[in-house]
Formats: sequence, structure tokens, C-alpha cells
Amino acid sequence: MRISGVISLTGPAIIRVPKSCARCGRLFGAMGREYTCPSCRQPKAGSNLEPVSRQLSFRERQIVDLVREAKANKEIAAELCLTEGTIKEYLHNIFRKLGVKNRTELALRRETDLEYEYTPPRRQIG
Repeated sequence: MRISGVISLTGPAIIRVPKSCARCGRLFGAMGREYTCPSCRQPKAGSNLEPVSRQLSFRERQIVDLVREAKANKEIAAELCLTEGTIKEYLHNIFRKLGVKNRTELALRRETDLEYEYTPPRRQIG
């Protein structure tokens, strides 16, 4: 692949540097901090994201209950034997599912607004 550039009369030249795509491995002309080729950046045809289920899992429900008790992420993590980062991920998913922006809105949600998804434990056969 050859290096090509665009000359601008008003500012510095924009130079495209050959890089290999982080997803598919093909070479492409990158400008700056581009790591994926243009074809990999395009959304796949027909890959509409499914709407997020509003139902909370058992673990998410536990976290909501602890947030309502005004516990910090570190305290929730210690109580559930998880890392603080995992708690942040759970909270992000909960906020997205329920359409809330912060812990206060979450804590003020009515109990009836919180749908709960129950999956019975699996039985071991054998």
C-alpha cells in the first residue's frame, strides 16, 4: 500500500498512514488514531440491536436493594463478594434497563417499577 496525502491550502497536510485493521487485519489508510478500517466501522446489515429487557436479574435486584440502603459500591462489592468494577458494570446495566440516570433516581423508584426475572436453579442429573 502506498502512502497518500491530501494537501490543504488552509492548513497542514493530512497524511494517511498504512495500518492493519484491528478487527479484520486488512491494510487501510489511517489518519491519526484509527484502528479499524472503514468497512469494519459500518454497522452490519440487519443487525438491529434488540431492545433491552427491563427485567432485572436476581443479582441486579440484590444490588438495587443495597443501593436503596445507601451503601457505597465498595460496601456492596464486599457484601456480595464481587469487585467494585463489577458493581459499576451492574449499575450501568440497571440504569440502562430502567432508564434512570443516577443512584438517587434508582433508590426512589417504586417497587412495582422494578420487574424481577426469576430463573429457577438448575438441577444436577447424575
